[in-house]
Amino acid sequence: MSLYSIHSKSIPMRVLVISSLLIFSFTTLFGQAKSRPDDIEKNTIYAEAFGQGFAWSLNYDRIFNTDKTFMNSVTAGFVFVPDVVEFGDGTYLGIPVSYNWILGKKSHHLELGVGLTAMYVNSYASYNDQFLYLYASPKISYRFQRPQGGLFFRASATAMIDLLTVSNSNHLGFSRFSISTLSDVVGIGYPVFPWPGVSVGYTFK
Repeated sequence: MSLYSIHSKSIPMRVLVISSLLIFSFTTLFGQAKSRPDDIEKNTIYAEAFGQGFAWSLNYDRIFNTDKTFMNSVTAGFVFVPDVVEFGDGTYLGIPVSYNWILGKKSHHLELGVGLTAMYVNSYASYNDQFLYLYASPKISYRFQRPQGGLFFRASATAMIDLLTVSNSNHLGFSRFSISTLSDVVGIGYPVFPWPGVSVGYTFK
């Protein structure tokens, strides 16, 4: 058998081995990329100081669209501040909700969100006046959230924008009812007000 015939038979074997390795590598990579979103813990319960809930709130966050270049989440919370705490003007009761875009697939994320908060305030500072505020709350945040779950942390810069203010005041037997827009967000006296927020919680399956 000539040297030429030996080489002509060995070339197809090397090509077959290399092709098999390449196919295996690509299959493994795509398999990992496809399965990785299923490994991300998507549920978070967290407490937030200030931020979208103005005072403090307890919230639930759910991540979805994990197979894209960015993730999305929806958040819903509950605000309750009794007047004995002496925060602001009285008793606060509210529901903040938001829709978020989360960039980054590891533990450190940039979060962009747009939210809406309905806040009821029973004021002890002005003859038990009652107020209903509806305000938008776009935000930009740093979000720490591991794919495998555990500690959740977020620091936010929020802009509260007054959409609707309904007030019912009672003074010396006279009742006054009024509705306004872009006038007074949460009784602060400005139609737009910047507000920080800090969140700490736990992420789980």
